[in-house]
Amino acid sequence: MNRIACAAAGCALLASSAVFAQDIMQFGLPQLKVAAEDAKVRVLHYTPKQGDKTPMHSHLSSVVYVIKGGRIRYTMPDGSVKVSTLKTGETLLRPPVTHADEALDAVDVIIMELKQ
Repeated sequence: MNRIACAAAGCALLASSAVFAQDIMQFGLPQLKVAAEDAKVRVLHYTPKQGDKTPMHSHLSSVVYVIKGGRIRYTMPDGSVKVSTLKTGETLLRPPVTHADEALDAVDVIIMELKQ
């Protein structure tokens, strides 16, 4: 019985990591470029114009630096919505997240995803 419970828990973990592994770069969005990448970190430059949307995707733990601030509407997998105001010059520490987003203003952001 313990083997069945362990196997079920393992499958659940694998399924949740598969959902989490929705890499944003697979969409080829013009507002998102890889600035640098190695085995430990990926640096993304995110420059959406007002109205640009990004489909549901995931980020690893990350450090976000806001070059030019503005408002972003985030939609979570459960359908909840949150509008965040990014302030020019601020640095944010973010846990892993899965979301879709829409730029309500043009912004310029560096996202440093920590792979390890």
